Amino acid sequence: MAQHDVLNLPIVMALMHILSLLFALLLSIFLGSYLTYFAYLWKHAKAPWNLQFDRNFQPKITILVPVHNEEKTIESKLENIKSIDYPKEKMEVIVVDDASEDKTLEEAKSFMENNSDINLRIIRQNVHAGKSAALNKALEFCTTDIVVVSDADTFWPSEILQKTLPYLSDPKVGAVTGRGVNRNAFQSWVTKGENFYLRLTSLLRLGESKIHSTIRFEGGFCAYKRSAFKWFDYETGSDDSGTALETVQNGFRAIMAPEAVFYTDFPTKFQEKFKVKVRRANQLISLWFKCFKLMVGGKLRLPKRIAIPEIMLFIIDPLIFLALSATTVIALALFPLSFFSITLTLLIVGFLVFARHAFVELVLDNFILSYALVTFLAGRRYVAWGKPD
Repeated sequence: MAQHDVLNLPIVMALMHILSLLFALLLSIFLGSYLTYFAYLWKHAKAPWNLQFDRNFQPKITILVPVHNEEKTIESKLENIKSIDYPKEKMEVIVVDDASEDKTLEEAKSFMENNSDINLRIIRQNVHAGKSAALNKALEFCTTDIVVVSDADTFWPSEILQKTLPYLSDPKVGAVTGRGVNRNAFQSWVTKGENFYLRLTSLLRLGESKIHSTIRFEGGFCAYKRSAFKWFDYETGSDDSGTALETVQNGFRAIMAPEAVFYTDFPTKFQEKFKVKVRRANQLISLWFKCFKLMVGGKLRLPKRIAIPEIMLFIIDPLIFLALSATTVIALALFPLSFFSITLTLLIVGFLVFARHAFVELVLDNFILSYALVTFLAGRRYVAWGKPD
């Protein structure tokens, strides 16, 4: 028996050596892609804008508020829009109801009856067809050159239009988005992790905007020139980011304005977060696959120095994460007392002690991305919005 163990020792050592080398290689690629791109964008985020815009630009606008079962928030949302510091004669509001089954429509009509000083129109879709379909229906009634979209569960500071719309005075800019801030950022470990994620992605999106464009748009605030797109994107399920890509493909820039802050509440429980993030990740993965196809065909107008790293982050890195996770589990299971396993365990404990929120969010986000990638490859698409249970 001892002789058998001795004979197997070289095989065991070789396997452990292979696992450690594989782990080091995968980790280098995984972390390297993140750190390199974020360092690159951090540098560009500090650079001045290469734009020319008029700070006094106050165009006529149409604000679209798509709703589905939003009886708890629609009145507050409309009150929020009414309080915005912008000339009321230059602002029309369209609420488009996507076959709500609650009292959303009644609440919106009640607000309209009691607030005749705001130019408000209500449109209803009788069949639940999704957010993109609702927005495209509302688009048929728009009469202005600029359209602003905002989800019913997000809220604006009063100066958001005054600070943000001037970016659209530059002829090259076709779309502007904002950055979400969670009002409940410190309520639970879930919201703390999401707060860290939002801060990092805001830096990333600003850097991309300074270079040329970001297509990571957020539904809380998106403003588009009507000349920059025809219809809201339905193909990828992402009406905001998909339409930003169309804007870029039509020769315009799509940017994030750091002043365009909007507020929302994020789910406090992991189960709810998982549903929201998987849906969003599935949509963005679909979008980056579309970008990849356009790039291969030589038709992508988004700069490759933005597109390639994003494709890496959304499509390649989740696969590396799965391989990295499998390597870790195998190493800890087969060689729990090896130097490699002990070192790895100490590293994980160290991250949990000194950088818990960042580490947990990185792991969870890549787990969610991996799951969303699998659902996408299996043919699952999220085209109609839904709310966490």
